[in-house]
Amino acid sequence: KPIIHCDIKSSNILLTENLRAKVADFGFARAGPTNEDETHISTKVKGTAGYLDPEYVKTYRLTTKSDVFSYGILLLEIFSGRRPVEVNRPANERITVRW
Repeated sequence: KPIIHCDIKSSNILLTENLRAKVADFGFARAGPTNEDETHISTKVKGTAGYLDPEYVKTYRLTTKSDVFSYGILLLEIFSGRRPVEVNRPANERITVRW
């Protein structure tokens, strides 16, 4: 049975002394679909702005792909050195994905 974390972000990734990444904070986590016929679960939107899957925000349908999107934003943050949302930047640069 898959677990959907729902809040993959940089502050929820902890490093061991060997720099091995561990996912933390399963407060929003949900059990994923239980059989092959189910593709999603419906739920209220929870998570952190900037890391949320736009499809989840729009449809309230949570899938395992939602965490994949959040992980992609996390990688973008690592490679660019920018947070997903930076309100102190000019309007056209505030949302890193659109930048």
